[in-house]
Amino acid sequence: MKKILVVSEALGEPNHKRGIFHFTRELIRSLATDGHSLTLLVETTRAYRKLRHRQERAGLFPTGSRVIELLALYRFLDTADMSEPTRNSSLRRMLEWLRYRVQMATSWEFASCFLRAAGLMRLRKRLLTNDTAGLEYIPPDLRHLQLFCDFLLEPGFYSYQDLSALTRLPPPRIDARGYDIVLVDTPTRVAIKRGADTKVICVVHDLLPLTDLKLSDVATQLFLYRLLTSLQQADELAFVSNYSLGRFRELLPQFAHLPARVVYPRTRFESAAAMPPRATPASPGRPSFVVIVSAEPRKNLHGVIRAFRKLPEADLVVIGYAGGTKFMRNAPPNVKFAGYVDEQDKAALLADAHGLIMPSLAEGFGVPIIEALAANTPVLCSDIPVFREVAGDLADYFDPFATESICASVKRVIAQQDEQRARISERRADLDKRFGYRTQARDFLEHHPGTDAATAASIPPAAQPVMAGFAAHGT
Repeated sequence: MKKILVVSEALGEPNHKRGIFHFTRELIRSLATDGHSLTLLVETTRAYRKLRHRQERAGLFPTGSRVIELLALYRFLDTADMSEPTRNSSLRRMLEWLRYRVQMATSWEFASCFLRAAGLMRLRKRLLTNDTAGLEYIPPDLRHLQLFCDFLLEPGFYSYQDLSALTRLPPPRIDARGYDIVLVDTPTRVAIKRGADTKVICVVHDLLPLTDLKLSDVATQLFLYRLLTSLQQADELAFVSNYSLGRFRELLPQFAHLPARVVYPRTRFESAAAMPPRATPASPGRPSFVVIVSAEPRKNLHGVIRAFRKLPEADLVVIGYAGGTKFMRNAPPNVKFAGYVDEQDKAALLADAHGLIMPSLAEGFGVPIIEALAANTPVLCSDIPVFREVAGDLADYFDPFATESICASVKRVIAQQDEQRARISERRADLDKRFGYRTQARDFLEHHPGTDAATAASIPPAAQPVMAGFAAHGT
């Protein structure tokens, strides 16, 4: 059993509906199943203090009761409102972001984090035991928190790291002595004080914040400083795909000395016997397809909507924040915008769909692909290297820049529903080995010989020619 400190912005602050969240949540489940002791670093802010003081003032619990802090912490981590972007204009969101940053920069938490980062205040561990016996009901979106033995409370940690990057202030510091492993689930600006045997493993999902020209310069700068700080701290790196590892080796060869391995994101694969006994979607009538997006141009939602203008015989359900109302006003009647949906509703929409469409122009992995395969739902996706690596010959590929190619892919999948689903079902055991959560902890903790490069044995045959190109460049 290892003692593991998890540094995760996706889990440790009220912002828990992102791709990184999915990866880390499943990894935590796998690590907990294997019996490891887990501690989560949680940022405390003014909002957390208010929740805690409100309960203390009521005078119901004994003074210093840990139940008060635990209730406040769970409520604090559940305050993210994922439907807010669809209600507010871009100007309103920018003003809210600025207001939040000003509040943080003038808070006690920011001052405390800065003083510790500058060495003017000593480091100390403030651990909160995660005894959930006092919590009557924990929402599904927070149940992963039950897997942690303790919470390490750090004032303003995640908020301060971005401001420290933009202003070149020293990075926040944490005391990780006593832990065997520090898991940093995405490049994070942090200085880690550790014991002689403590190992820091940083997960790199992709380098898109550096290479995506449509992202703002601020976002690129933040990621650049986060990545640099993490690479200086890390003993080992983990990548979510061979493609991401190859890109890293190609773009940043000066860090080739860092040991690296590939740890795929995971999901839950029910056995073939436990799957519903149906070959076609549960919803009869018109064919319906699902696309899961964010507001980034690389997600290529425009391309799919253009295709569905020419596909009046089928419906498209858009899940996620689509980036404003421009699309919605001009969208054809067969395109529906669902906005953010919870995990259960998303799983139901995927299971009932004729197919999942992944039209991205660039990705680090593509988690919805394995979620669709787990639901026995056909996958249609852009013909890009990382999707070839993930889906192999189980997907129908199209040119994401060509409307006619997307239309042809949709028509093929409609016509071949039974064959597509039968093929996925036949490969279910193999998919569970690659993408089932049970083996994720093993892949993360064990450094196998040869994992410093993308080996052909771990890559589906359809993706091997593409990955050979990276090997030819020494990546």
